[in-house]
Amino acid sequence: MTYLLLNLGFLALAAAMALVAALVHRRRQAVSGLPAGRPRKVIAAVVLGFLVLCVLTAVFDNLMIAVGLFEYSAEHTSGWRIGLAPLEDFAYVLAAAVLLPAVWILLPGGKGAHDE
Repeated sequence: MTYLLLNLGFLALAAAMALVAALVHRRRQAVSGLPAGRPRKVIAAVVLGFLVLCVLTAVFDNLMIAVGLFEYSAEHTSGWRIGLAPLEDFAYVLAAAVLLPAVWILLPGGKGAHDE
């Protein structure tokens, strides 16, 4: 199994949760009579979070690989790298950036549950 195939499972789960969260959030707004939220702000926050996590992942993965804490077998990666870190390692960052806001909305006390 390649890392790319493994990542597809995580990304599919994150996308499904984000879709469910968006539908639940929209339904809560319709039921409560609140005006529609600001999806541009949410998307901007997710993108900003993704970019910050990418930088942190690039820095710390490269450091950990450089000191020998772990390594990736070449036959399981695409061969594309950012420094020493394989590109597939950044799929987890994308999954986290999408999944965490979705979970926040779905939790009973999350911001999406009771908008201002």
